[in-house]
Amino acid sequence: MKRITAILTIAVLAVGTSRAADFFSTATPDQPFNLGIRLGVNTSNRTVGEQNMPGYNVQGWGTGFDLGVVADLNVRDYLSLQPGVFFESRSNTYTFINTVPSSGIPASEYLMTQAGTFNSYALTIPIIGSMRFNITDDIRWNVDFGPYVSFMFGSKLKNKVNHNSIDNGGVPAAGAEFRQKAAPVDFGFKFGTGLQVLKHYSVGVHYMAGITRAWKDVKTDFGSYSYGGRTKAWVFTLGYDF
Repeated sequence: MKRITAILTIAVLAVGTSRAADFFSTATPDQPFNLGIRLGVNTSNRTVGEQNMPGYNVQGWGTGFDLGVVADLNVRDYLSLQPGVFFESRSNTYTFINTVPSSGIPASEYLMTQAGTFNSYALTIPIIGSMRFNITDDIRWNVDFGPYVSFMFGSKLKNKVNHNSIDNGGVPAAGAEFRQKAAPVDFGFKFGTGLQVLKHYSVGVHYMAGITRAWKDVKTDFGSYSYGGRTKAWVFTLGYDF
């Protein structure tokens, strides 16, 4: 009986050691390079700096989609460098209520109210470092982090409410306080996690945090200024690796 117990104990320890080693494998990867496609949806936000809209300044999260290609440069079984190219559409809502100085005589202030939607389209290039952990032989857990750069090639601001408290015969006059275009380049960091199943199928969730100004600078006779703000997005993807 003692001999059987000893044999079972050694077997359990051996299996446990084997699983621990497999979970974090430093072996040379079977494939040093492979390609994959990704398709997903996102929810995003593009804020406006409080210094420019100090009153009621709220941006809601909107939805969009992502379509891209990634390449895995497999350094070790547990580590991969993953550059990619994505077409991204994003949207969000905005509401501003602010007092604006009037140029009339005598000087006064009027209330500006503006609300609507913002849509943008960009080509985004992330370069992600991906740590790979083996849950089972058929399921891998990925932890990803790295920078990205986005090149904007289209944006549209659509006002649904846009008026101020100065009226003309009882009809509110249209305001034009915020009609900005997105900054042509956005830079930030992308990080998240996901699972790879049967070596080909993947599901992932990532957060993208922009660290540069979200809006194109405004040029005036007295110089230029920025509306500040940042871009933010949650991205949910499905993928297939060849």
